[in-house]
Amino acid sequence: MFFAVFADVPRGTSVFMRLITLCILSLCLLACNKPDPNPELKDPIFTDYQSQLGATAAALESEKKGLEGFEKELAEVVPQTGQIKYAQKRVRESKEKIIRLEQEKQYLELKIEARRKESKRSYNKAFKKGEPWPDPQEWASYQTQQRFRNAKKSWDVKERMKEVGLGEEKTPEPAAGGH
Repeated sequence: MFFAVFADVPRGTSVFMRLITLCILSLCLLACNKPDPNPELKDPIFTDYQSQLGATAAALESEKKGLEGFEKELAEVVPQTGQIKYAQKRVRESKEKIIRLEQEKQYLELKIEARRKESKRSYNKAFKKGEPWPDPQEWASYQTQQRFRNAKKSWDVKERMKEVGLGEEKTPEPAAGGH
């Protein structure tokens, strides 16, 4: 029916040809199946590492600014008042925290680079097999590891009893009419 309506009209023929061309181009574009050159950008673990790196870098800059303030306080401390020990302690603790944050930043940078290589490798492997990527089980496993890594490491018996629901039970009352 479509062909019969536009067959006699020259303008209709050009519209028809445009539709055919549009269909062919859209099929060509949709039929292309090329691997992604940067699959790590779709990887949730990679993006989580990047967000951790950003947070660590921000904490490092904040601590460096705090160290400058502590050093100014140390320079302005009145001698023989006992304040110098506290000022020195704050400076030392701040320097130790800066060293720890720099190490953590370097660790995350290395972890990001390793994850970039791993994600490209696993993406290419999944692409060749036609499997979905990123693997949801790997992401769930990563989240579990992070939850355990960031969990509170001290043990509180009362808090644990509340979580489990123990200790909230009422003692049973004796049956009526018994001994």
